[in-house]
Amino acid sequence: MIARRRRRDEDALAGTALPALWSNGTFEHEVIAPLAPLPGELVIDKNTSSAFNSTGIEVLLRNMDVEALVVAGMATDMCVETAARDAADRGFDVIVVEDATASFFERHHYAALSGFARVFGQVWSSERVLAELEQGAPTPG
Repeated sequence: MIARRRRRDEDALAGTALPALWSNGTFEHEVIAPLAPLPGELVIDKNTSSAFNSTGIEVLLRNMDVEALVVAGMATDMCVETAARDAADRGFDVIVVEDATASFFERHHYAALSGFARVFGQVWSSERVLAELEQGAPTPG
């Protein structure tokens, strides 16, 4: 973890005996079964708010000729928004999935989505994302 996050974690441990962040190998860090990666799917372990700042994700995406990203996760006004804005600033077309993101406060969720949609990319429902993916998916054979 970066120094700021280590300090935050140490402060949380001192005050509550619980870490602020869950490290690799802890139960809280594990991927839940319904979201487990399929064989061959790429898993990137980030330790900053944006995956672009603590991983090689940009190089991986460029090498795979990815031009557009669909972003979902927790928390809309923190990690999701930061990663989505970073992706847009790097030239990716970005869609944030409104009903596949959440925050600790509803007003923060909607404020993050509104700010992102105004300048950086688009905000879609999961229904729209799935419909678009289905339309654009190549026909087997």
